[in-house]
Amino acid sequence: ILDSSCEKLGRFRLKKQRFQKQQGFNLVELLIAVTLLGIGLALAVPAFTNLTKKDKIQTMSSEIRTALNYARNEAIRLNDNVVFCHSSNQLVCSTPPNTGWEGWIIRRAGANIGAETGDVLRKGIIDHNVVKVTSNATLSSALHVIRYNSQGLARFFGNNTPLSAQIEVCVASAEVAENLYSVRFNSGGRSEVVRINNSGVCP
Repeated sequence: ILDSSCEKLGRFRLKKQRFQKQQGFNLVELLIAVTLLGIGLALAVPAFTNLTKKDKIQTMSSEIRTALNYARNEAIRLNDNVVFCHSSNQLVCSTPPNTGWEGWIIRRAGANIGAETGDVLRKGIIDHNVVKVTSNATLSSALHVIRYNSQGLARFFGNNTPLSAQIEVCVASAEVAENLYSVRFNSGGRSEVVRINNSGVCP
């Protein structure tokens, strides 16, 4: 009886050891799992990067359009001339560098560009290493300044000439299908964002 019990116990231990061995991964299975994980990451990382870039131009273009609407509304509310313009120091209007806009401000217009008055009503910073923001030819000729009069109409700074122009928000990436968001406004003060496939090129 003792021999029979020992034999059964030995068989049980052998089956248990075999079962435990079968639960683990062998080297081939581990290599396959690592390879599949690498392929998954190779596909996921570029997709995530492009999604991040698209999110940044969407956010920036929306921010600029909202700022334009705010500047227009403030001009009407204050019954005064209010400007939206490029600003490098977040205090006064200035000409942007070749790399693009560095920031913007909204203030009451002064006697000259760069001599704005009153408090800064709103401001924003632009990281041109992430997105490039530029003025189109018309806005460049207006010295990158949009003046809203007390009626909420967009005008050139030095005269009452109607101003309709564009602010381009772009990311230099061919992987992003619509890499250029054009914030367009007309002299009546209305604005919109138009998405453009510019083949990965920025103005």
